[in-house]
Amino acid sequence: MDQTMKDIFASAVTPAGYSDIEWKARVELALCYRMVDYYGWTTQVYNHISYRIPGTEHLLINAFGLLYSEITPSNLVKIDFDGNKVDDSPYPINKAGSVIHTALHKGRPDVHCVMHTHNPDVQAVSALKCGFMPLYQEAFMFYDRIGYHDFEGIVLDESEQQRLVDSLGPTNHTLMLNNHGVVTTGPDVAWAFMRMYQIIQGCQVQLKVMASGSELLQASEEAMIKTREQFEGGDAQGGAEVRLPEWPAYYRLMSRLDPNWIR
Repeated sequence: MDQTMKDIFASAVTPAGYSDIEWKARVELALCYRMVDYYGWTTQVYNHISYRIPGTEHLLINAFGLLYSEITPSNLVKIDFDGNKVDDSPYPINKAGSVIHTALHKGRPDVHCVMHTHNPDVQAVSALKCGFMPLYQEAFMFYDRIGYHDFEGIVLDESEQQRLVDSLGPTNHTLMLNNHGVVTTGPDVAWAFMRMYQIIQGCQVQLKVMASGSELLQASEEAMIKTREQFEGGDAQGGAEVRLPEWPAYYRLMSRLDPNWIR
């Protein structure tokens, strides 16, 4: 967590029944759900974002049936790595979400947040044989960082879990689910969200460029690798007080839109 978010939490009061660590994790994840709703990436009550409570083997995930605009820190559901609820939440969880998310959390211990959407632009690219094409500066962060997974039906069969992990691979942070949608991951919520924002933008640009019918102009592999390393190493955020300055900005935005969202 960056310093700005630490400053925000310094004055916050943790409700009874939660550790400080778990409540902070709940606030971070609830903010992510709210921002997905803000950008219009939702699919009714479906899709999922999960976050591992730091230092535990428990995950937080959305209550199945709630709109993302209804998600609050307290109504997130806590589950274990096998998808079993470990709190007294009255809400169910989406089995497809449990199967996908627990698989990636277990298979990639470095991944603490897993984010999945069915954004239409991403779904369009997921149905293209060429896959995702990084065509501009921000999209180069995905160069050689995307895995692909063939469609096998709605992900309800736990036998598919290892194949999902294998498709993501050991170093990729993004997984294109062919004919389905996309998954982004990160060491925390902010990274997973930032990558989701950029992959959606990247798909939008790709579709526009392909629709133009003009010949594509592609940067060199050397330039794409250099740019990716600038994003991964922090040079791209040079001059910012925090590594991902958009994340505390989103906190401020949501607090203006709904002053009572933390409950």
